[in-house]
Amino acid sequence: MSLLDQVTPSPRKIMTLFYVVDTSGSMAGDKIGSVNSAMEEAITVDLPDISTANDDAEIRVAIMQFSNGCSWITPSSGPIGIGDVIWNDLHTNGLTDLGAACTELDKKLSRNEFLESQTGAYAPVILLFSDGGPTDNWEKGLEQLKKNNWFKHAIKIAIAIGEDADKRVLATFTGTPESVIAVNDKHTLKALIRKVSVRASEFQSHSKQTSDVETSPEEDSANIVQKVKDEIVQETGGSDTPIQVDDSGWGDW
Repeated sequence: MSLLDQVTPSPRKIMTLFYVVDTSGSMAGDKIGSVNSAMEEAITVDLPDISTANDDAEIRVAIMQFSNGCSWITPSSGPIGIGDVIWNDLHTNGLTDLGAACTELDKKLSRNEFLESQTGAYAPVILLFSDGGPTDNWEKGLEQLKKNNWFKHAIKIAIAIGEDADKRVLATFTGTPESVIAVNDKHTLKALIRKVSVRASEFQSHSKQTSDVETSPEEDSANIVQKVKDEIVQETGGSDTPIQVDDSGWGDW
């Protein structure tokens, strides 16, 4: 056996992708159906290749739903590897307790909880999907979450689903309106979830290139959103409103 045969790869850091999904009653029908379809494709088709090919990081996933309170879809013991996710469709019911989701996220964004790793961890990616406004004391939960250092350094992007989504609240969560994408049709929603998942994971799971210009997580998040929008523009033939595509299948959520 040669010395080359004895070389083992360096252990990879962990990058956790958090999905925080509104499953309140207003998400019923095509909205949750599109989320389910896009999430399954992103997790089982798109992201595994990125994680496997990445020499820097292993991508793990944690999925939370919130309606009347919140709960973890993936194990409450911690994030799991992409290849270990078995997708089961989410179902809708109840209110929109975003504050409960923020409180739970604050608890789990810790090295003693979901971000425990022997090899080190990159700042996570947090993707929030919602179609309405919170029905609980979300300000209190978010105020506490914003003190969390992992949250401060995370890539945070929100998708506002439908006309009734409270974009102000979502922008407060992400830290900037530029990290919120509004979408009004099911086909574009599916494309956005997949593209945002991939682009955000690619960015956050690689070490930043040496640069004279330091950017904040909010700026990084906004840049990812803009790249995704540009991709949609190209795919829709240069539409001026790529996130508001007029399609025969979208008008009735």
